[in-house]
Amino acid sequence: MWRVIDLGGTGYYLHTVHNKLIVEKDGEESLIPFDDIHSIICHGIGFRYSDKFFKSCLHHKVPVTFCDEKHIPLGMLLPMLQHKDTSQRMDIQLKASLPRRKQAWQQIITEKLKNQRDFLQHLQIPGVKRLDVLSQTVLSGDSSNNEAQGARVYFESIYGTSFFRSDEDNAINGKLDYGYSILRSAVARAVVDTGLLPSCGVFHSSRINPFCLVDDLMEPFRPMVDSLVLAMCSKYGVIEDLESREKKELMRITAREVVFEEQDVEFSYALRLYVLSYLSFLSRNRDAIQFPKYRYAWAV
Repeated sequence: MWRVIDLGGTGYYLHTVHNKLIVEKDGEESLIPFDDIHSIICHGIGFRYSDKFFKSCLHHKVPVTFCDEKHIPLGMLLPMLQHKDTSQRMDIQLKASLPRRKQAWQQIITEKLKNQRDFLQHLQIPGVKRLDVLSQTVLSGDSSNNEAQGARVYFESIYGTSFFRSDEDNAINGKLDYGYSILRSAVARAVVDTGLLPSCGVFHSSRINPFCLVDDLMEPFRPMVDSLVLAMCSKYGVIEDLESREKKELMRITAREVVFEEQDVEFSYALRLYVLSYLSFLSRNRDAIQFPKYRYAWAV
């Protein structure tokens, strides 16, 4: 099982030897084979990195996410495109028609709203009917902005009308942001592994965001993180700082079992199949994108 390496605090020195990551702190060293690493998350101050560390991460296609002290991602290290079919797949992305990309975005937002609805249904709280209607009425390109309407219903149903995702001082938001950063790195790895161009989004584009595709493709799976954060808050209480036990639970998300086309598979593998499904939809080899399905009965 691949590991997510979380490094928070101060004074870390990251370097390598013989295809192994060396995490050094206060005179002690931990050695981890790169083949066992899914991704690395760094949030803290006073980190030092060797040149070979960065090259090894790129060679092994290990995403490195750099976060601030509130666990909000500031940037990500990803390798240049190294897949044998990169040129062909980039060509499919870049030549996809606007109507086709808008249809893809419609499917992604529909799936996100369905997953939000299913989570509320699992919790047996209000908002299910409204999200059900929104999921069934998404237009091409989500021109009616059902995604934003659904987000308001969804978060108010779970946390109340005083909760805002933009509130950086809210401890719950810190936990959500940390979980989303793990999800983002998992999707980024799937995108790179399949030879797609991360900056070529499904429907969004930005001069300052080189990971538009990653951010677009991760949208349906945010409720996975939401469900784990709520379960942790219910079990441990809303603790101001993100504790190590909470980080460990969120880092396990890549190894969770999901269903893809009626097969039980690890989420990290399902993401690769999902990205390939998106590519097949763009190239008109399939009529719809296939999404991993997950269960909300996970225990923390």
